[in-house]
Amino acid sequence: MRNPVTGEQADIGLEVIPGARHFDFENVFCDTSNPLPHTMPEASVFEQHARDLGINGDATIVVYDDIGIYCAPRVWWMFKAMGHNNVYVLNGGLPAWKSKGYRCQVGFATELKPGDFRVSESSALLIKLNAFLQRRGESDTQVVDARSEGRFLGTEAEPRAGLRGGHMPKAKNLPFDRVLKDGFMKPENELLALFQPLKLAGDTRFVFSCGSGVTACVLALAASQLDIDDIAVYDGSWSEWGADLSLPVEVGKAIE
Repeated sequence: MRNPVTGEQADIGLEVIPGARHFDFENVFCDTSNPLPHTMPEASVFEQHARDLGINGDATIVVYDDIGIYCAPRVWWMFKAMGHNNVYVLNGGLPAWKSKGYRCQVGFATELKPGDFRVSESSALLIKLNAFLQRRGESDTQVVDARSEGRFLGTEAEPRAGLRGGHMPKAKNLPFDRVLKDGFMKPENELLALFQPLKLAGDTRFVFSCGSGVTACVLALAASQLDIDDIAVYDGSWSEWGADLSLPVEVGKAIE
């Protein structure tokens, strides 16, 4: 996907881990009929594209990106939402691989034998607007926004045109980069200190949101490191909520 800092499209001809396949969730593994960015495709479409990448149902999948940890968790979460739990994120990504002196190759694997991947959809992990509206109204649910503090408060412009600034009522803010350090996931004790203030008085069900459903998955990955099981990602995220004038928005500090 595009580099979040420069906005430039990733060069898929650069060095990669040997045997790596290119998982393109901007143009292939997405709902191309939906104007929202990065939304999950239909299960049958995901299944076919996964097979085209040579992925089998019994595969152990390791996902990485060339930044460290940024978009790889989105791919991890998509596979989990499609019922494939044997999937992992390479902590530190390609930079960590290279720093260890491991071998790379130029360009992704292309001569791929079709796989037999089969979807077993888990709709509770990646939810659409109607399910999100129902979930956020429940007393044991906490919505956590992974965008920057400025975007959350409405003091920083949204990068996508036509979106309001601010946040959903009762949402809390944990910018995704706060769970990371130098491209790696922070250790569990530091993650726990970040998540503890987000919890409700009783059992807490988390729903993560962000700009377009990508960095929300970074928070989902962090939560999974703490064995927090009842989590979901709002697929449309702020790209959907911020554009819909019928949905409420607050600016400034959230009222506790």
